[in-house]
Amino acid sequence: MPTPSFFDTVNIHFEKAAALTTYPRGLLDQIKACNSVYAFQFPVRTRRGYEVISGWRAQHSHHRLPDRGGIRYAAEVNEDEIKALVAYLRSHRAVAATPSVAAAH
Repeated sequence: MPTPSFFDTVNIHFEKAAALTTYPRGLLDQIKACNSVYAFQFPVRTRRGYEVISGWRAQHSHHRLPDRGGIRYAAEVNEDEIKALVAYLRSHRAVAATPSVAAAH
């Protein structure tokens, strides 16, 4: 059996935590869903000339606004990693019911 990806591991943890709640399965599925993933590239002018930078942004369920997401730029970043990191934020806000920074201001 192959080793689960970072994102798969996050979802395994989510399911273990979800099993301890009384939330309806439909709500848990909505919280778990990744609504969108954006991959983008843009040129940056450096001393060596132009370089193309790649980045990712993922947004998970919109069950609680404002939506959480993040942008990461790094050579080693991939779709799986950005989805996993945003999923951790999603789970924290959804299950622990913590307010977002934007909502607190």
